[in-house]
Amino acid sequence: MLLQRIPEAVRQRLREQSQAMYRKAACCEIRFVSDWKPAVVTLVSYEGNSVISIFYGDYFVSQRLIMEEATDFLLELPSPYFLPREELNTVQHSFAPQVWRLVLHGGEVHLLNIKGETLRPPDRKELPPYTYLAYGPSITQGAAAASADLTYVKQAAWRLRSDAINLGVSGSAYCEEELADYIADRGDWDVASLCISVNMLNQGVPVESFQQKAAHMVEKMAAKNPDKPIICIGLLPVFMDIGLIWPERNPASTSEAFRTALQEVVHSIDSPNVHYVDGRQLLRSGLYGLSHDLLHPGNHGMIEMGEHLAAYIKPLLERNQV
Repeated sequence: MLLQRIPEAVRQRLREQSQAMYRKAACCEIRFVSDWKPAVVTLVSYEGNSVISIFYGDYFVSQRLIMEEATDFLLELPSPYFLPREELNTVQHSFAPQVWRLVLHGGEVHLLNIKGETLRPPDRKELPPYTYLAYGPSITQGAAAASADLTYVKQAAWRLRSDAINLGVSGSAYCEEELADYIADRGDWDVASLCISVNMLNQGVPVESFQQKAAHMVEKMAAKNPDKPIICIGLLPVFMDIGLIWPERNPASTSEAFRTALQEVVHSIDSPNVHYVDGRQLLRSGLYGLSHDLLHPGNHGMIEMGEHLAAYIKPLLERNQV
């Protein structure tokens, strides 16, 4: 089973780059409960190695590498065997401790087999009360993060005690109509963020075209989900802010013009559940929070971004629960 992130019928209608990226793991999870008994999961990763971060509920256990040779991962209760203790019932969790979580990051991961006694999917009460969905470019997919739990998507979700759906798409966040319709209709998220889109700026899309595509995506999502917060994230600090240009690229606009255009989209929709936040307010460290390409946040920048984004989202979620 290929653990791709969107249904095949949707994927086939997208741009070629998007089709390739949605086959790659980005915060995908394999979850099950084994009643504390050992289990063996067999995985293989094509199109590049993948990192697997293993958790028991919210509790980190270990990190391993999945390569292009099938590997068996033995999962068993780690020492000092505290996790089944009744005392943990008094601790507020997002995921219950008995839920094995294999969080994936990297290439095309296939689940080949899973073996163990009394295996079952988690119950609803063993999962977080909220689901956060994120769309955006490689920054969202987590290109420069060392592992899935260090992406800003997982960092924000951890602080919100929320589940996470990562629909980041490296190099191809073009607000495609088919994808906008799919996100608007899927109905399994409580809050969404749209980090749009340095890809269009860097790849020469005029600001007018960007604004039109962004407006369709936001309007469609807001119309189908009038009670769910949608946060539109303006461009993060980027090399263009200091006058640099990516090699062999010819941007047709400026980073500031794209930020203004997205802000105008939000204002034109005029919905209490559609919000704009400047990406520079999330990555306040500026270029210092980026990796070497002055585009993708490094681990420190991802953590900072997730912290500020969660602080922005939290009161919006709480308001919807009143």
